[in-house]
Amino acid sequence: MKHSEFVKYWNDGKLEIDVDRSKALQIANSKMLPKRYQAAHIFWSWVWILSIPAALALMYFYVWWAGLLLLVFLTPALSRSTKKSAMQFMINHSLENPEFYQFAVTEGVIRVRQKP
Repeated sequence: MKHSEFVKYWNDGKLEIDVDRSKALQIANSKMLPKRYQAAHIFWSWVWILSIPAALALMYFYVWWAGLLLLVFLTPALSRSTKKSAMQFMINHSLENPEFYQFAVTEGVIRVRQKP
């Protein structure tokens, strides 16, 4: 499928796109994406990583159960959100950039199919 068809069908809501999460994370951590996507991914990755020691500090210095709640609920939610946003970055950049779209399809980062 050509890039112009891809954009048209996506805007019309006629496509389903599957994104390989591990490949999306590799690309998000590389220099292939524009700076705005890289900055967002780095920021949320650091928020996720730093939520673990923040929850532990909250458990130790303040109220143990509040830190435990953060550790059990917030940290996994941030992890999932960071991974999902990396996958969404692949779709967004594919819509913006024909060369990246071709690369993503060829490398198996995204799989595009029309909705039934």
